[in-house]
This record gives sequence, C-alpha cells and structure tokens, in this order.
Amino acid sequence: MFFIFGSPRSGTTLLAQCLDAHSDIVIPFETDFIVPMAFVFDRIRDPETGREIIAKLITQTEGFAASIGEFLDAAAVYQIVYESDYHPTAILTAIYQHVAAAAGKKMAGDKSPNDLLRLRILVKTGAVSQRTKIIHIVRDIRDVMASLKRTGWVTDLDAYFPRFWSSSNLYLHRLYRSSPQYLLIRYEDMVRAPEDEFARICAFLEIEFQPKMLLPSNRNPRYKKMGLHANLFKPITPDRIGAYKKQLDRRTLREYQIQAGEALRVFGYQRGLLARRARR
Repeated sequence: MFFIFGSPRSGTTLLAQCLDAHSDIVIPFETDFIVPMAFVFDRIRDPETGREIIAKLITQTEGFAASIGEFLDAAAVYQIVYESDYHPTAILTAIYQHVAAAAGKKMAGDKSPNDLLRLRILVKTGAVSQRTKIIHIVRDIRDVMASLKRTGWVTDLDAYFPRFWSSSNLYLHRLYRSSPQYLLIRYEDMVRAPEDEFARICAFLEIEFQPKMLLPSNRNPRYKKMGLHANLFKPITPDRIGAYKKQLDRRTLREYQIQAGEALRVFGYQRGLLARRARR
C-alpha cells in the first residue's frame, strides 16, 4: 500500500482521484480509522484484546461504509484483523491488499488529509513503516488558508493552522526526505505540468503513466455532490495558484508568513508567488 499525506485543501483529492483512475490503482474514499487504530496499538499490548477493539473500530467508524466498506464487508475485515500479525503495518497492508483484489487492481492507497496532523502516532506505532511508500503533497499555506476560509469549516484557523501546516509538513519531510520510499510533490508543479508530475509519481509507484488519469471524466461521481470539489470535474489548471493575493489582506499574509516561515522556505515558497523548486 501507499499513503498520500497532505494538509486539507492541498490538492490531495485531485492527486488521489487521478491515481484512482489508473488501471492498477484503487484509493478508497477517505478513511477515518487509521489514526484511532494507531492509538489502540500504543496503549493495548495484548493481541487478543487489541484485535477485538480494532476490528470493531474499523467496521463501526462513521466513514467505514463509504470507504473500506465499499470493498470489504465487516466479516472480511474481522477475518483480516484476526489473521494478521498484531502490528499496524501488517493489518493495514492486509486490508489494502484485499481492497485492491476486490477492486480488481494491483495496489491500493490511502488518502486522509487529517492523518498528516497526527503523523507522530503513526510513526511511533509503526503504522508508517519502511515498507510503506509515501507521496507527500504540499501547497503554499497562503493558498491553503484562502481555500480553507471559503469552506467555513472552522472559524479560528488563523490562530493555529499555519503553524500546524508548517510543523507537520516539515516533520514528514525531514523524517523521510532521504528515503527511496518518499516522494515530495508540490501542488503548484502538479497543476502546471500534470503529465510530467504524474509520470514521476507513476515511476515512483513502479507503474506506467496512463493519460486517462488526467481526464476529469474519470473522477468518482460522488464528488459531484460536494460543492467544494467542483473543480475536480474541470481540466487541471494552474489558475488557483496565488489566489490568496486577491483574497487575503497584507496583515493576514504577514501573520501566516511569520507562523509558517520555515516551511515556506524549505518547500520553496517566498513572499512572491513561487520561488525555486523544493529539493526532492
């Protein structure tokens, strides 16, 4: 399996939907059990007790039916959990292998934006192991914030999110940047040169690039009901790069740059629109 890590409104859904359109890949709708499962492993050492909790957790989360549940019923999940070694990587690998098989694909990936903000528990418990491939997508925090503000999800984002964006993305990058299991993607590069970037991603996953990955007609129709994902069904375009310049005032931008300055520099973003490409 592989993980897509990125903060909300960083292009994770576009990235996942393009990969899901590949003949060899399936990416379920956003899961909500991986982080809670990691906390179970962190606290429950007894395999019998842990397996019972984890099987119930996976199959009874709010998101199960729309994600893993599209491919595996509860009985199949219980069987996988009880037959796997009592370790998060073993259980996740087995679940996603079965998801891929059920979908008639060679591999499966996971895309859950909130996982990045809780990366530490995934690393601590081994949910992200040396066998797990990681695709890490970053987007300029100023455009991320401009997009988040339009959603209306949270009202106090200015007080904390740029710092969270900075620390979580830097932590992931510094843990794995020298590892062959890690690939860094910038949203800006992905939408400016989609064929080049997806060819690079496919090479990383050891599959052939397929042009159909980039066609809006191959996106999952469930997203048509979600107004915030309307652009998924349009051709990939760089039009949203630098949207923050028209939406955010100078004082707000200065605050974001103070909070997230280190990560802006590391990932190649400066006070202008874009700077040098981040090191990969």
